[in-house]
Amino acid sequence: MIKQDYLIRMIQQIVSMIVEALLHKKKIRQKEWEDYDHLTRQILGTDTRDLLNTSADELIARHADTPDGMEKLELAAVNMLKLAEEVDEDNPLLKSRLRQEGIQLLKYIQQHSDNYSLQREFLIGLLETNH
Repeated sequence: MIKQDYLIRMIQQIVSMIVEALLHKKKIRQKEWEDYDHLTRQILGTDTRDLLNTSADELIARHADTPDGMEKLELAAVNMLKLAEEVDEDNPLLKSRLRQEGIQLLKYIQQHSDNYSLQREFLIGLLETNH
């Protein structure tokens, strides 16, 4: 139980930092990305860059019914959104797909999670209006 609570707090902290970077259009420094990638690998069992080739549906199937599944999905979603911001402008299809997959995950979480998040709702609205 303590390990699960710690994991949830750690995920929430990472999600908050990435959302903050997204909202303020800040670049995440390479060292921070390495730290996020290490934690993502530990929590999701995959590297952040592997999310470039993973769909929201695959992630939902893998994590939705697991302990801490919604938190893991939220971590994957904000990582996808941050990756979309970091993708070069010469790859608009990948940028758009990552953004759409991230939004799809956030909507899924908002609908199916036991925890409503105003921050998540705001982020979804912001992302949909800035399409």
